[in-house]
Amino acid sequence: MNQEHFRLLDGSAEDLRAWQRENSPEQLDLKGADFSGRDLRGRDFSRAQLERADFTNANLDEAVFSEASLRRANLAGASMKKVTLYRTNCTGADISNADLAGANMYRCVLREATIAGANFKSAAIFKVAWPEGVEVRAHG
Repeated sequence: MNQEHFRLLDGSAEDLRAWQRENSPEQLDLKGADFSGRDLRGRDFSRAQLERADFTNANLDEAVFSEASLRRANLAGASMKKVTLYRTNCTGADISNADLAGANMYRCVLREATIAGANFKSAAIFKVAWPEGVEVRAHG
C-alpha cells in the first residue's frame, strides 16, 4: 500500500478526482488498507488496487470502482447504494450484508465471493459472474 495514496482519502471526493487527473495513468495502490467504518461516499476508485482492503461498515454510496481490483476485500456491512462496479474484480470478496441497492454492475466478477444477506434491490445487473450455485433472482 502506498501511504501517500491512503492519505488522499482524507480529503474530499473532488480532491481525489483532481489527483487522478494530474497523475493519470497512475493507479491508486491501496492494497490491504483499513477503511472500516469510514465515509468514502462518492469517491472514484477507478482502476485502483484494493486487494484485501477492509471496507467493513464503510459508507461507499455512489462510489465508483470501474476496472478496480477488490479481490479478497472485506465489504461486509458496507453501504454501497448506487455504487458503480464496472468490470470490477471482486473474486473472493466478502460483501455479506452489504447494501447495493440501485448499484450499477456490469461485467463484475463475484466468483468465490461471500454475498449472504447482500441487498441487490433495484440494481442494474448485466453479465455478472456470480459465485457458483447462486440464484441471481434470490438477490434482486
